[in-house]
Amino acid sequence: MGVREVMMMVWFIGVMGPVFAQAEEPSRACSSIAGYSVVPLPFLPRLITPSGVVAGITSLRRAVVWHRESGVEELSLPEGFNFTEPVAVMPTGEVLIDAFDAKGHKRAAFTYSNHLFVALPGKQNWARGVGAPGMIVGEWVPEGGTTTDAVYWSNTVPHSIGLCCGGLLKAVNVRGTMIGDAYDDRGHYHAFSWSPADGPRIIDPADAYSSAVAINSAGHILLQVGGEGYLYDTGHLRHLDLAAKPYNSVQALNDCDSVIGGFGPVAERYRAFLWSQTLGFRDLNSFLPADSGWKLRSAAAINDRREWQMARRPKRFSPSSTALKYFSRRHRVLDTLETLPRMSTLRN
Repeated sequence: MGVREVMMMVWFIGVMGPVFAQAEEPSRACSSIAGYSVVPLPFLPRLITPSGVVAGITSLRRAVVWHRESGVEELSLPEGFNFTEPVAVMPTGEVLIDAFDAKGHKRAAFTYSNHLFVALPGKQNWARGVGAPGMIVGEWVPEGGTTTDAVYWSNTVPHSIGLCCGGLLKAVNVRGTMIGDAYDDRGHYHAFSWSPADGPRIIDPADAYSSAVAINSAGHILLQVGGEGYLYDTGHLRHLDLAAKPYNSVQALNDCDSVIGGFGPVAERYRAFLWSQTLGFRDLNSFLPADSGWKLRSAAAINDRREWQMARRPKRFSPSSTALKYFSRRHRVLDTLETLPRMSTLRN
């Protein structure tokens, strides 16, 4: 294989896939990290586990799981569905996925293990996250209903939480505290938290539209409010000092309160960032060599080892390329829809 052929293969993987950055010397939790190594991945990432397993989707919208030792595994499709997206990889190795048909009219959530699918009970389910053992959150169409509403499954048994006007649950932590977006009687949506003991609690700034993004083990909640990010900590709402000029799109939070996402005036000009209380706001491109030829567009997920995933593309790449059109379109949708609740639309 000649040099040109090798370069084209590496270049294509970089365009169509993200990169996975791993701390070179992981130390104690939340300690500072000197540098990162970067691993290209040939798919679009959605999540990363504490052990470094990465899950995402291919260009054909099929769920895949990547292990450093064994590489990429594409999951099969449940009968009657055309596309799948990963939601979580369990410690047991089971994968929680969402599936939908070619027209997006039918959807369902499944656990997947050893090429077998087990459907979550309910109609038009859409799983969003997992937390405490046996706890899954998301949205569904209740029996006799016509629109989607928030739901959680405890040991596969579904439970509605009684929102007045619709909404969805988006994440749950190991303590069982759930977060989501809820509509009020005026049609405005707000980030909220919910637990069986405390019920619902609106957590956004007064008179603002907001969306819950993530919750960590300590119960700290990441919010998107307009073009800015906020961190909610036991009753205190902190505005994050991110890029001076919006739009700042926050995407994920870890147990060290490190936040990642993308910033820029439009999706095509986004740059990936990392924020932490010790480092403040950092453009993740600053971790790359100046002559790398790559631009990190948007970080998608982070674990407590400070391993993160991001989208990237070469600085010198023709915008007429089909690959880049697909790539840009995917990320415009991701960065736009992540800040808005979806009552009955499919994610991204």
